[in-house]
Amino acid sequence: MKKKIKHAFTALLICTSLISCTRTLSVLGIGGNVPGTIIPTSEFRGVWLRPPSDTDQIPVMLERIEKAGFNAVFLETMYHGFVIYPGSNFPQRPEYRGKDVLRIFLHEAHKRQIAVHCWTEVFYWQVDTEKYPKLPHSRILDENPSWRLLTAKGETSDVSENAHIFADPSNPSVQAFLLEFYRDLVTRYNIDGVNLDYIRYSAGEIDTGYTAFARKAFERQTGVDPVTIDREKKPDLWMKWVKWREDQVSGFVGRASCLIEEIKPDIMISAAIFSGYYNSRGNHPIYQDWASWIEREYIDVIIPMAYGPNPESIRKEINEVAGYSKGKAFLFPALAISITKEDSYGGAGHPPMDVQVQLVRSMGLKGHSVFCYGWILKNRLGFNAFREVYGGTGEGEKGS
Repeated sequence: MKKKIKHAFTALLICTSLISCTRTLSVLGIGGNVPGTIIPTSEFRGVWLRPPSDTDQIPVMLERIEKAGFNAVFLETMYHGFVIYPGSNFPQRPEYRGKDVLRIFLHEAHKRQIAVHCWTEVFYWQVDTEKYPKLPHSRILDENPSWRLLTAKGETSDVSENAHIFADPSNPSVQAFLLEFYRDLVTRYNIDGVNLDYIRYSAGEIDTGYTAFARKAFERQTGVDPVTIDREKKPDLWMKWVKWREDQVSGFVGRASCLIEEIKPDIMISAAIFSGYYNSRGNHPIYQDWASWIEREYIDVIIPMAYGPNPESIRKEINEVAGYSKGKAFLFPALAISITKEDSYGGAGHPPMDVQVQLVRSMGLKGHSVFCYGWILKNRLGFNAFREVYGGTGEGEKGS
């Protein structure tokens, strides 16, 4: 597979409807090193984490991660419409002002030969701070109200996906803002990867995508305002509207991939996805056509969130992706560690980590990741859960 260096592409590429941009599996360094980056050459073992409020704890966190046997972190870098470092077009999180948390993590992680992949929540730009008053309120969508993702009734996406307020994936200004964010990130920082999360429309029962821009754009193409489509009476027209929204997300993935490839071709691009999307295509409102990203070679790694309650369900989630990924992208599933006390995000109903890791290995996969650092600390064994499967010391705090 040859990598096409896309010198002809500009940073924005907003007008391009079909992106021609391929990457190569060799950027991962599986079986060989890539100069200038820290990329595992055997099994990829990542852990997802949010930076601590006390940055003095960063070396402590990475020490635990290293001793447990992990060799990569997915560092939450852009979330809730904020970033963890200064100088971006997204505002810096208020708790980190005066500090460059990304640079601290890179320094401490690279000392330990741990790769840093910037976990970015692409279209999820604002949290409902009335429901979660302890979280900061990003004002980007307040200052640009036409960028908000809307339902057919004109409501924001939090009515569908609780407290999650999305930007409109179809809006060229939203895409341009994001591309500038990624251009700055990969230019200024020696990161090892970029992860695309929330690379979709909002989830939930209520359909979204009905902004003024999207409605006019779709109507120009079809002569129909999508608000008027009855999916039961006009299923073919409904699927055109589904495909149109899928294409908005996929087009952005292609543009971001081209941009990153042009600046730093050795950076690994991954995407976190819902593996079962195609089982209910047309009725699943996330409009995440991830198979096309693999086919067009926009990404290096596909990461299904395989958070099933038993090995059989985890295997099924992985297999739903495996048929698409062969030869064009690595498949590194994200696995969930159980916690001692169930909450709204995590639960106790996940298999032991040694069972999950051995399952992934038995399927011939070259890597995986674990969600997440905070849950590991809430697990009965803590980091000792990885002692045998990773061969590390397993030292660190246990759950309670």
